[in-house]
Amino acid sequence: MEELNRRDKAKLSDAWCWSFASPEDRAYHDSEWGVPAHDDVRMFEHLSMECLQCGLSWNTILLKRTILRSCFADFDIDAVAAFDEQDVRRILETPGMLRSERKVRAIIGNARAAQALRREHGSLSEYFWSWTEGRTILYEGHEHGGLPASNGLSKRIARDLKRRGFSFVGPVNVYAHLQSCGIVCDHNELCPRHAFITERFPCTRLPREDEA
Repeated sequence: MEELNRRDKAKLSDAWCWSFASPEDRAYHDSEWGVPAHDDVRMFEHLSMECLQCGLSWNTILLKRTILRSCFADFDIDAVAAFDEQDVRRILETPGMLRSERKVRAIIGNARAAQALRREHGSLSEYFWSWTEGRTILYEGHEHGGLPASNGLSKRIARDLKRRGFSFVGPVNVYAHLQSCGIVCDHNELCPRHAFITERFPCTRLPREDEA
């Protein structure tokens, strides 16, 4: 890639303003996507959102985020793990909520699996960050685009999560989760958020071939 002059970089950076589906999408990108998350509420919320997104657009999930938080007790793991059949019905009958019983039950089941995982690792956050020794991964070439839907790391984590009883956690969902929680930084280098993250958080660079 040829070196871009300052004016060209500014033009390409400004183009980000036009690439979002909604103001919520833009706000999510500009303040949350890719920022390292180290608390269990955010980690479980992001994982649950990725599960719920299957077959839908990400913008749909963002537009329903307030409803999702209301239905799932602000994604408190212990509270969701205690949900019963009455809660399943309540969630499915909530106006504006996604009408997928399988996904609702998966979130509840994942909360219970997360409780067991916390007993081993201390927290859900510590579990995910243990895969990268607490550092954000920058894969060579990702800063220029052409991102994979999944990679070797997401496949390994997906296998382990399924072994632990989690649902809707295939390699694609897990890779999206790693991106959203800042375990993998996939912001384009022309995006201001790339510098925001790489200058403020511990990162490690890996060659693209390490993805397999």
